Amino acid sequence: MRRAGLTRRVLLAASARAGVGAAALALIGCSNDEQPAQQTQATQADSASQQTAAQQSVQQSQQPAQQEAEPQPPSEPTSGGILRIWMPVERHDRWDPHRSRYRYTQAMHSLMYNRLIQPGSVSTGELEADLCGLPEMPDETTYIFAVEPAAVFWDLEPTNGRAVTAEDIRWNITRQQEALDASGAPDAHFFRRRAYQRTASVEATSDASLTLTTAEPDAAYLASVHAAPFAWITSPEAAELYGDDWRDSTADVMQNSGSGPYTPRAYNGFELTLARSTNWWRQDSAYVDGVIFTSGDPNSIVGLYDAAAVDRADFPLTNETVETLSELKPQHPTFEQPLNASVELLVPLALDPDSALADPRIARAISIAIDRPALVERLYGGHGHAVGPLPWYLEGWSLSEQRLAAFPGYRNDRETDLAEVTALISAAGGTDVAPIPLVVADLFEGFFAGSGEAVHSMIADASGLEVALEYRPFAEAIDQLRDGERFCFLGWGAVPQQADPTDDWRRTLRSDGDQHWSDGANAELDALIEQMGVVIVHEEREAVHHQMSPLLA
Repeated sequence: MRRAGLTRRVLLAASARAGVGAAALALIGCSNDEQPAQQTQATQADSASQQTAAQQSVQQSQQPAQQEAEPQPPSEPTSGGILRIWMPVERHDRWDPHRSRYRYTQAMHSLMYNRLIQPGSVSTGELEADLCGLPEMPDETTYIFAVEPAAVFWDLEPTNGRAVTAEDIRWNITRQQEALDASGAPDAHFFRRRAYQRTASVEATSDASLTLTTAEPDAAYLASVHAAPFAWITSPEAAELYGDDWRDSTADVMQNSGSGPYTPRAYNGFELTLARSTNWWRQDSAYVDGVIFTSGDPNSIVGLYDAAAVDRADFPLTNETVETLSELKPQHPTFEQPLNASVELLVPLALDPDSALADPRIARAISIAIDRPALVERLYGGHGHAVGPLPWYLEGWSLSEQRLAAFPGYRNDRETDLAEVTALISAAGGTDVAPIPLVVADLFEGFFAGSGEAVHSMIADASGLEVALEYRPFAEAIDQLRDGERFCFLGWGAVPQQADPTDDWRRTLRSDGDQHWSDGANAELDALIEQMGVVIVHEEREAVHHQMSPLLA
């Protein structure tokens, strides 16, 4: 995914059969930042026409004996019922919405909180209103927001149903910028401090109006900061009341303080219960009365679903599990979610010069040696796609299959790829180099048994290099990458949080980016990335991106 040189990232994005359910989370009316728009809309359409498995079971029992077919689902969304979702809730980190970062926490918070604005489509990058409408822009650095007049916090302590004001939003932005604990000391758990510091000024000009400015035109500012995952707006009263216990306590779910459609009721470490807010201000959504996130052994999910103990099963399910569930409940919709598996070769300038990965020709040879179609088939069994610089589902940004097929490592010409691998290894001095470290996440290997050995064989057989295969705990491997250790890593990669890649490429491709791992400056690439960063018109920014694609694939 990175610049051709010392950094190489191979994404194997899946339209993996990620879930099945009689009802889906999208039914509730809150955005899901991890689903492409067209899939979210399809899920909503299917899900809205379904009732929960429990409700269906009750209805079936009430049908006349001679009627064997299930009742026809209603043509319009039906209010009521409890939606039970299987999800590893015990893996959440902390309830403070500004100091959390795990995907499962995000899923739960998405029903309890709102943002300034929110993604309308992650696939296309469209934004839509949330606590505020889309801003007026009198110039390219000024954003004027009008607060939704009906927006209120929950009718619970400590806010007691009061209105959300522009001052509340200003306070939230400032809290993220300052990143201080209750004593006033810097707190590294404010993971999005840098993003919020892109706001040069923030002023609540009235209870209903907020003005933000940036120091310069910033094309990705709204999507990356104010519509991003975890850009939740909470109450100042909660931060004052709970202090650092909000950061340190993982158990007391009642410390949440939001304006979203569902309020917390109970959390026991493996199950979270939410109820529809008594004063939810957007009455055209939040159809179900409550939501229960429940955890447990994924191997038991088929039995739980078949017994109507859960209404929706989600990641991490295997394709085989989804197929089994679909056979049991053919009338229930399934949906596809992006799920990236990545092989990453991250090589910083400070790497030991004696390492084989220090030679960009070796790194490129390893990238081309990976048989993407074969690996996609092994991991996803026909439900996946090999992708280039950006995944296939990001409309307007991703490369067409025809264009991608012209790039080394992606073309349907394995012999040509192997010949290029041989030429690169020869130019680098041959195979008499230190073993190539390949670290495989144990969780990933457990989910896709044999995947580590498959990648090991692809690299070794195609290149002739010695590859040292090692399995490590997923979290440990990620921490070691962050701490500076570099190796080839096979595991789940991050699903893009938004369509626009501008910010990610500023960090990782531009010569002065804080995660830049290339072998030096590339003036052409730097200029294109800088141009993307200041071109406000979306279509014009996409055009610049496509000029960059040959440099990245």
